[in-house]
Amino acid sequence: MRRVNGERGAVALFIVIFSALLITTITVAFVRIMVQNQQQATTIDLSKSALDSAFAGVEDAKRAIVIYRSNCLDTDGELIVTTECENLDRAIKSQGCNTIQESGIAGSPGDDEVLVRQNEGDELLNQAYTCVKIKLDTPDFVGTLSTNDTRLIPLRATGDVDRVVIEWFSQKDLQNALSGGTGDNINLTDNEQLPKENDWPANRPSIVRFQLIQFGDSFRLSDFNNNSGDKVNNGTLFLMPSTISEDPDGTINLDDKVRRSKNTDVLRRVQCNDEFSTTSPGSQFACRAVILLPDPIGPDNYENRTAYLMIDQIYSTDTTFSVSMMDGPNVVSFSSVQPIVDSTGRANDLFRRIRSRVEVETSSIPPVQAAVDISGSLCKAFFVTDDEDDYTPSTCSN
Repeated sequence: MRRVNGERGAVALFIVIFSALLITTITVAFVRIMVQNQQQATTIDLSKSALDSAFAGVEDAKRAIVIYRSNCLDTDGELIVTTECENLDRAIKSQGCNTIQESGIAGSPGDDEVLVRQNEGDELLNQAYTCVKIKLDTPDFVGTLSTNDTRLIPLRATGDVDRVVIEWFSQKDLQNALSGGTGDNINLTDNEQLPKENDWPANRPSIVRFQLIQFGDSFRLSDFNNNSGDKVNNGTLFLMPSTISEDPDGTINLDDKVRRSKNTDVLRRVQCNDEFSTTSPGSQFACRAVILLPDPIGPDNYENRTAYLMIDQIYSTDTTFSVSMMDGPNVVSFSSVQPIVDSTGRANDLFRRIRSRVEVETSSIPPVQAAVDISGSLCKAFFVTDDEDDYTPSTCSN
């Protein structure tokens, strides 16, 4: 090979070095991305597994609640004295993390956690729930109303109750209503005329129908159609969101005039927060109404009253609500109506915690919206009008 003076191969050497560095950098970056993606996938898998463990704790808590209510309480709500029931009662009311273990539902007393396994010997995922707490008495009842959906809530309290507070339309509801649109505030008006359903703004809280059914130690069916002095066994209100309120002191008296008269204040405007937005600080709901409850026919105290609240919504698709009970200015808790389960799950060294509401008064039979029970003929006429003077008590002929 012929060699030319002054050519020492430096350029080729630099090209080789920089090419090697470039390839090394690309390889290291690619390996790093692979490791990061693997770590992220592992973290996501562990997070889901930990959440599954927490849900397993909730399910075992449901078992404890069902056994406690069905086997350990008599018709008066008093504890049945057996070893199992006393252990279960003590475990639930202790508010400790080992509720499930101490109640005998799963695990063993003294265990710090309960392993979650698909079958015996399956410990590869290393899943467990480490803390489950059950709170039977809650300060409120929360839920969601959908179109043509009715919620029946037992007003079973830990003390005397003289009023019910209902709040509805949360910031999440407003966010869903404004999705794809502009602005972040609700749309209110002081007009009490009801528009067509399609003309109701999506960012306006819905109208809530509030129905009370109550009775004392005993009752007759006629008690639901008649009152006895100032004592009433039923009542209905339609709570309409507005910029003004028809009740200066912020409370609404419930009566039963809706069953017998067209001249009634059944449609009540409730002053909502017109500055309520998706970012309102310290304000979870846009509308709030305080309903004064009448005494039931018969008993002279609240202890002998059985009461149910039926609520549904009009003009909206989904509405989050909260119901609480009060005795004057003091909040009275619901008694085992919607217990709270606080569960913490684990998968390896990653933890997830959830807080669930458990409704123990549910039924596979939905609340009856309407019923007809007659022994003779039935005539019912329907018509739509803009003039309330067109209303007549009966247009049916024999």
